[in-house]
Amino acid sequence: MKRKKYLDIDSYKNTKLILFLLFTLEILFAGTTGKISGKVVDENNEPLIGCNIIVKGSSLGAATNLKGEYFIINVPPGTYNITASMIGYGAVTIEGTQVMVDLTAKANFFLKPESIEGEEITVTAEKPTVRLDQTSMSAVVSSEDIENLPVTDVGDIIELQAGIVRDPNGGFHVRGGRSSEVSFWVDGVATTDSYDGSSGLEVENAGIQEVQVISGTFNAEYGQAMSGIVNVVTKDGGQNYEGNLDFYGGGYHSNHSDLYSLSSPFASWESFTDLNNDGNWDYGEILYDLNNNGTWDEGEIYWDRNGNNNWDGDEGTEPLNDDLGYDGYLGDYYDYNGDGKTTQPSPGEGNGRKDWGEHEFNLDPDGYTKYLNIFENIFQQNNLSGSLSGPVPMLGEKLTFYSTFRYFRSSGRYYGRKLFTPIGSFSDESIVPLSPFSKISGQLKLTYKIKSGMKASYTGYATEKSYKNYDSYYKYNPDGILKNFESDHSHMLSLTHSINPSTFYELKYLDFSSGYRQALYDPENIPFSRKIMNQDELNTLNVNDSIEIRTGYEIFQDIPKYTITPLDGDLYSVMDNSDQVGYVAGDAFITPAWSYGIGGTQNGRFSRNTSFKQLKLDISSQINPIHFVKTGVLYKIYDMWADDKFLNYKTIGEWSVTQNGDTLGYNPLAGARMNPFTPIINPTYTSEHDYFRVNPKELSLYLQDKIELDELIINAGIRFDYFDPDWKIPKNDKLPGNLKYYLATTEKDTSIFWENDFSTLHPNVEIIDSISQQGAVAIENLFIAGVEYDSTIQSYSEAFDDQLSNYRDSFRWEYGYNGVKPSYQISPRIGIAYPITDKGVIHVSYGHFFQVPNFSFLYENPEFEITNNNNGGILGNAALKPEKTVMYEIGFKQEIAYRTAIDLTVFYRDTRDWVGMSTAIKKYPVGNYRKYENKDYANTRGFTLVLDRQFTGGFGGGIDYTWMIAEGTYSNPQDAYFDAQDNQAPRLSMLPLDWDQTHTLNFRTTFGGKSWIVSSIGKLWTGKPYTPEFKTGVVSGAGAFAGFADNSERKPNIFDLDVRASYAINLLGLKANLYCNIYNFLDVKNEFSVWNDTGRSTYTLTAKDVPITDPGRIGHLHEHLLRPDWYGEPRRINIGLNISL
Repeated sequence: MKRKKYLDIDSYKNTKLILFLLFTLEILFAGTTGKISGKVVDENNEPLIGCNIIVKGSSLGAATNLKGEYFIINVPPGTYNITASMIGYGAVTIEGTQVMVDLTAKANFFLKPESIEGEEITVTAEKPTVRLDQTSMSAVVSSEDIENLPVTDVGDIIELQAGIVRDPNGGFHVRGGRSSEVSFWVDGVATTDSYDGSSGLEVENAGIQEVQVISGTFNAEYGQAMSGIVNVVTKDGGQNYEGNLDFYGGGYHSNHSDLYSLSSPFASWESFTDLNNDGNWDYGEILYDLNNNGTWDEGEIYWDRNGNNNWDGDEGTEPLNDDLGYDGYLGDYYDYNGDGKTTQPSPGEGNGRKDWGEHEFNLDPDGYTKYLNIFENIFQQNNLSGSLSGPVPMLGEKLTFYSTFRYFRSSGRYYGRKLFTPIGSFSDESIVPLSPFSKISGQLKLTYKIKSGMKASYTGYATEKSYKNYDSYYKYNPDGILKNFESDHSHMLSLTHSINPSTFYELKYLDFSSGYRQALYDPENIPFSRKIMNQDELNTLNVNDSIEIRTGYEIFQDIPKYTITPLDGDLYSVMDNSDQVGYVAGDAFITPAWSYGIGGTQNGRFSRNTSFKQLKLDISSQINPIHFVKTGVLYKIYDMWADDKFLNYKTIGEWSVTQNGDTLGYNPLAGARMNPFTPIINPTYTSEHDYFRVNPKELSLYLQDKIELDELIINAGIRFDYFDPDWKIPKNDKLPGNLKYYLATTEKDTSIFWENDFSTLHPNVEIIDSISQQGAVAIENLFIAGVEYDSTIQSYSEAFDDQLSNYRDSFRWEYGYNGVKPSYQISPRIGIAYPITDKGVIHVSYGHFFQVPNFSFLYENPEFEITNNNNGGILGNAALKPEKTVMYEIGFKQEIAYRTAIDLTVFYRDTRDWVGMSTAIKKYPVGNYRKYENKDYANTRGFTLVLDRQFTGGFGGGIDYTWMIAEGTYSNPQDAYFDAQDNQAPRLSMLPLDWDQTHTLNFRTTFGGKSWIVSSIGKLWTGKPYTPEFKTGVVSGAGAFAGFADNSERKPNIFDLDVRASYAINLLGLKANLYCNIYNFLDVKNEFSVWNDTGRSTYTLTAKDVPITDPGRIGHLHEHLLRPDWYGEPRRINIGLNISL
């Protein structure tokens, strides 16, 4: 028996009043919530009016109405104990009621008259295997699932869901859509980075309450998405202090030395014939001992080319040096590097040391698998993370917090050898990671109870990343690879206010910022940095100091440490030569085919920042037991910029003069290149530098009604979206750049030039007009060809002046752009759930979904620069219409055994106005270009079959199978442009998209006992399509295509198995878990990219005539043929300890 005090309530109205007060004490912040509803009846099945429903551990509650029904809204996801009590009846508590995002948890009570005062009955709720109000396909993964499965981040969770395909670059394709068609949400706020459609705000596993993945049609609340929704709900702090600390180490563990290969240039080098084993060839030691007596005998030849066991001395037959004698000089010895020259100073001839030119790259037997072995390299990866939550001290229950942090570092799975520095000199041959990665992130959530029924919350997110992208060309020159930096900082504010027990609103503000930049060196370590010093500062240096640099293999030279250049005013420019790396011109090194680089640096520089401020108001109301209505408005304004540039040669510049010798102006980009290479960034009007900054705006409104009838649930909604790109497009497609030319006069000439030709004009130049490009061409032709005239009417000079005046009037420059008009669209959606039993439901849904294209398509090439040739470039198009998808779905879900359900869903997607590429557009005066247009089409059809068993009796798991066909005109908008460059004909039919994965099978299992859990995730995917080689663009007959069609063959299948095992221990009185995660448990070499001639990653016929090694080539041929980045990750093992605080 449990003793319980009941509220002394005299009437039903008083009951409602008190329950309202209780309810308003606990309005939770969680941005996305669920609902609890049910009915209370007595032993005669009669409704009980005014029965108290309390959610234990909170102040949430309700009272039943005249029909005995109740509802509790705004309940954050989680598991709750719910109690129903009424005077005269025994209380009943249902334990373990699970609430999920956007769904209704049912809790019905059956109360009996009280026989013993204070009697309470406890009932354990069964987690429903079938949600009867779910109108479309979605999956919810709880924090417990995340903790127990071998997953590292949200991406691994998304990948497990039916109907989703993950590409090798990490993008998610939901039911055949492009990866940019998924919208990412956190706590009820969209956090997608609109530049490229990626997830702009990362939440670590420790801060996640649950993840909802909607792959079917979704409610009107969700906008700017066409394929799916990923909705993350974060945890809140409670009244008790809680926390955990997690550490793991480990990394890759693979013995695939063929794949993770490395070679050495002198692995097979031998000193010529070192008889006395002193490591050098000494005079008197023979090079070739014909009679094998161990000495060089007078008359024995050094090198018998013709094999007659004699040195004939015949020039052209066996020439050893110019004097044709065996006189013992170095020129007589041996042509080791095979260049046909033996006369000194040929490098390495007879000096007994390793010289470049005598090298031959040979594979190391074990590759670099030593670095992919956790027993030898246990800290390839390090992770330290944790969380802490509870009340803020001294503020009682008013303010609580939840915080997380994470530091992660990985060496990556690619290694190279520092054989060269970027400037081409020899380095130290150390083996280093080529794709290191590090990350530090944190999250802080504060929830403040302002007063009864009103709460405010603040959440701050910060993430800093640093990494290198693998580039095989730099395998033996790793210092030439750029570093990438990401910096994401966001702040979210929320106000939640309960108006009454059935209505509440949430006002949310998000200040979002996601930045990216590239750099070759850290700011404090820029090579060859110059400092300006006075004499006193210079005196502090040891100007006679020297440093040793490597000028050849095992050849070193001392040079001055400082280069000092006197300047005006008793100042000096001082350069420290101790850093021998530096920047290198892009064309400084030319390597043959099948060769790695001998030096150089990546000279592109890209940086961008996506910032926006977003204000969102949502009002939710349970109007009556049937209608739960939600409406909202969102306003978002962006501040986005991107800077794409390239380091170019600095030139000496030159002054331009007219035909008659007048000086026009100074062009800093002209003239000879400065030597040594001095990098500069060209202005934005050049093709090597693009920059834009824009402030687009979004406005949206939606209305959603969830109609819960006894035998039918209807989710109906409508959404309005408005978008203003705040940009421009060319007025005239023939003149996209709107170039301005100046007509100018000097003392002796009239000239015309582009406005950006000169940074400085000569004082004697007078600009008399501004002309369009057409006018510039016409006037130039006038200057060259002259004008026809009738001498009986006017003089040549008069005719010339008239024609020039006519061109000036006809082709005067005007602003050549139009502002883009805003776009808007209305999207209706409806979903129906029809319960056929108490544990089975049929769901049908239909909807229209729109999405503004990625901003990169709108603002690419912002200066509208096009070269004067065919395929002269691509223009962004801010006038692109929103892309559109119409989605249909019908499904059936039924519990078929205890806690086991099956779900069969059939779907179809029709996508129109997909961003594609225009046909060639003629540019004046010559050349053509293309621009992005809404012209591509795609459709997807398929079904998913899911079998799911909840964890019970020590076992749980699930298996899902997806059959899907994803077809379209082009997978990516740029494909048509590249096809045109290859002289291929436009596609005339639908083809499989790059991510068309016909069969997808995923499974997961969990076994566990009181102190241990073992879980696994398996994936079996059929291969994605690829295009066989020898395809051509020849069109014959009535549009017949000659050659192999694009994406007409399939890559090999993919199989992966991940395993996790954990064991609970007591660590100094604290609960702790030892665990081990093993990814790609079987170390399968999954082939994600293939050679187009064979369809495999393992071999190609392209290199069948290429020699294995070549002195002029860097690296071994085998390294090029087996590319590690074409394969999935090798086995990875993480061993860790999680401590609960």
